[in-house]
Amino acid sequence: MRKTKMRYSIGALVGAALLVGCETPPAAETPAAPAQSQAAAAPEPAAIIRAPEATDDQLAKLEASYERAKSTNGAGAPLIWTLKDSDTTIHFFGTVHILRPETEWRSPAFEAAFAAADKLVLEADVSSPEAQQSLAALIPKYAVFQDGQTLTGVLDDDDEAVIGEALASLNIPIAAMDTVKPWFVGLQMSVLQIVQAGYDPESGLETILTAEANKAGKSFGFLETAEDQFAILAGGDLEDQIDGLVFASETLALGPKFLDGLVSEWADGDLTGLSEIVANPAAFGGEEAYNDLLVKRNRNWVPQIKSMLDEPGTVFVAVGAAHLAGDDSVI
Repeated sequence: MRKTKMRYSIGALVGAALLVGCETPPAAETPAAPAQSQAAAAPEPAAIIRAPEATDDQLAKLEASYERAKSTNGAGAPLIWTLKDSDTTIHFFGTVHILRPETEWRSPAFEAAFAAADKLVLEADVSSPEAQQSLAALIPKYAVFQDGQTLTGVLDDDDEAVIGEALASLNIPIAAMDTVKPWFVGLQMSVLQIVQAGYDPESGLETILTAEANKAGKSFGFLETAEDQFAILAGGDLEDQIDGLVFASETLALGPKFLDGLVSEWADGDLTGLSEIVANPAAFGGEEAYNDLLVKRNRNWVPQIKSMLDEPGTVFVAVGAAHLAGDDSVI
């Protein structure tokens, strides 16, 4: 039985759409997958999932949280919170870093709050020329083996078969990923799967808000760096990374379904439903990953946000929606 302490479960990998400001990780040197139809890009789960006991347990918990989420309703639009003193207003807006282009999320409340803001604050700068240069340098540092190891070399035969089958369903031979560390393989594999299912990084909220803020002449602020995010994602030891990659491979075909559920709760403004799904250690594979990916970052951001009250003006803080849900949220 595969151990249950996993740094990434399907919830965390799909939750990258709600958690990490580096919306779509820069690709390592891998071949591009041929264009596929949406139906062809989503193989039946039985073709990939071997469902060991640990996987069954995690999926059961995730399915239960999704069922509870579907039983509640929101106001019909993504939520906005406002914090203010005598001369400063701070609006908080939860984002999704990758969306279907047809997703409707704008509301009069959003338009008014965003238009009034002098400054846009995001998780991290991932779009400026300087940030793009930095991201390119982070790939070899965090995502590529530097010690002579290879992906296939660190996998046993059973794990290599499961991972190889998942990659093959995306038309990527496992040999093409041999220099890449397991955490990054899993993240790229999951993002590619949801892109092939119709999600588009260019429709992600950070991309849209950044373009609109630039056009309106707003200033920018950031709560952490792209390297901070890479360090968190790459922080698990090799065995934990392998566990996460195997789990992502076994549940690959379920990614679009789960992400659809997350986006539905977010777009409906259903904080109770969203909290059921993402404010939940089970969705991250355990308390350690939940704390690293969510709780610690929230706590790091709060003093920075409080300090914004020292300067007059209006600030629009847009961070992954998971950071604004549940008892451990920034809110």
